Amino acid sequence: MKSYYTIIIALLMLLGKVHSQELVKDSLNMALQHAVDDSSKYKVQMLLTDFYIEKDRPLSIQYSNACIELARKNDKFLDEASSLTDKGHALTHLEKYSEAYTCFTDALKIADDPSYNGKSWDKTTTGEKERLMILCKVYQNFAGLQESASNNAKSKELLLEAKSIAEKNGFFKNLGSLNLDLAHRYLNSDHTDTALILARQAMHFLTAAGEMRPLGYCNMLIGLIWQKMKGYDSTLYYFRKSVAISSYFENYTNLTAGFTNLSSYYISVKPDPDSAIFYTQAWLKILEKSGTGNFGAAYYNMSEAYKLKYNKDSIIKYQTLAISEKDKAFQKRGTSLTSLQNEALVEQEQMMKLKEREVENKNRLRISIIAGVLILFGLISLILYNNNRKKQKANKALETTLAHLRSAQAQLIQSEKMASLGELTAGIAHEIQNPLNFVNNFSEINKELAEELEQEIDKGNYAGAKLIAKDIKDNEEKISHHGKRADAIVKGMLQHSRSSSGAKEPTNINALADEYLRLAYHGLRAKDKSFNATIKTDFDESIGKIDIIPQDIGRVLLNLINNAFYAVKEKAKDAAPGYEPMVTVSTRLVDTKENSPISQLANQLILSVADNGMGISEANRNKIFQPFFTT
Repeated sequence: MKSYYTIIIALLMLLGKVHSQELVKDSLNMALQHAVDDSSKYKVQMLLTDFYIEKDRPLSIQYSNACIELARKNDKFLDEASSLTDKGHALTHLEKYSEAYTCFTDALKIADDPSYNGKSWDKTTTGEKERLMILCKVYQNFAGLQESASNNAKSKELLLEAKSIAEKNGFFKNLGSLNLDLAHRYLNSDHTDTALILARQAMHFLTAAGEMRPLGYCNMLIGLIWQKMKGYDSTLYYFRKSVAISSYFENYTNLTAGFTNLSSYYISVKPDPDSAIFYTQAWLKILEKSGTGNFGAAYYNMSEAYKLKYNKDSIIKYQTLAISEKDKAFQKRGTSLTSLQNEALVEQEQMMKLKEREVENKNRLRISIIAGVLILFGLISLILYNNNRKKQKANKALETTLAHLRSAQAQLIQSEKMASLGELTAGIAHEIQNPLNFVNNFSEINKELAEELEQEIDKGNYAGAKLIAKDIKDNEEKISHHGKRADAIVKGMLQHSRSSSGAKEPTNINALADEYLRLAYHGLRAKDKSFNATIKTDFDESIGKIDIIPQDIGRVLLNLINNAFYAVKEKAKDAAPGYEPMVTVSTRLVDTKENSPISQLANQLILSVADNGMGISEANRNKIFQPFFTT
């Protein structure tokens, strides 16, 4: 054991100071030869897995399999989950989606179970912390597979779950890579401001944690963000920096992406055929060296580069190669996605069987409760029968019961108000989080800009200082805007919860209706993330403010909108393919010239909540205005 740890310390010194990939590889192989027990072998093979994961994925998988075998042999379940995740990551990039899916689901079953706390060779952290760190790693890599399968919503959900775990437990290394992946997702959805903030935070966390290798990808992503924002000088700077870092660490994945972006930059952004050909050739060399990647895209870029030089022979040559490679890639990806879908279906069947068992257990419990209630009612009836034989006691009991009923009625009214507030809580939390995130993020940016402002003033660069000051002012306006938005949401919540005075007050009915529509939708989404619906508004902007009791109208609106979402949700369960749940809220003033059955409502406002759900049955339509009637 002593000789093993001496080798590991020497290896860490090589990683930190010598900076030679060949020396690192030789040191790892030497450490593996001298490992005297399973714990030592596992740790060295785990380092070899990480060493080859971005340069030779088949070899990385071999070391992952060796780690998994050792962990299972010694009942080190958390180490098994960690190595299964590494294997799944490599398989995802090799487009072996079905095998990757199996690795991630097996890892998730272990990492999500607290009974496996402490089941590893690592004793540097507590069992709970280590398990949560591995769970965070599983979620993040599983998100990568979901994105490869074009399941972007599930991918983002897994990343946010992982980020929540990392933030609660102070996993700064994980936060760096998670913010990086989230920045990539926000960039793809054109939220460049948010993407840039997350990418800068990622760079801060990774640097603080001493994680230098991911900085190649981080710089590339910032370059892409600047390219979308048309900051082309910054784009080129970060692309070149990304290539330099990725080349140093021999990270073929990021190096491929860096040459891809530089090739495309000199084809479409700043046309330069010689530079485009140079970077595309570098791209092809990396693909040949790694043995994996999109040769079709590289050949296509080469043909586009030669178009700039008007070289017809080379254009035809590389277009032919691109078409051939893309056909192969399409067939391979189609096979992989089909396998992944089959895995998901098997998993779904198992979940449905579990749900059926849960329903059976709930039904048995309901029957037991009903039987108990019937027995209880029987006893109460017997007691009342005996009490009714005595007239005076019966009259007193009746008076007492009436008093209780009045009290219960008052409590019921207040409970109904609080229940409607509960319906809003999840939606309010979602709505208020967005402006608070913007306030926090722009405040952080202003802190950085203030430091830059001081530096520019110290340099005497007052022109640059003015530009930075303008950015700070613009950010302050955004902070103020989102702060007022959060304030409005809180005031609306307080207004809803307080008892109605019965006094009318001038209110923007359009804003009130829009607020409750969005809060109700996000409240339902918080309970059931699988639910989706299209929400539409059609407001008459000429209405202005009208005199109403906003608390009472708000509660009516909330009930109507919740019923509408319930209707479309129920219909979606059995609807034919193509059905799109939709809820519409509209307002309009009645025109006195209208020739309609409601023309007698002249100078009145119509507020309508409509849905394309299952509708109200004929038997229930005459009951909708009965107090406390519900289906």
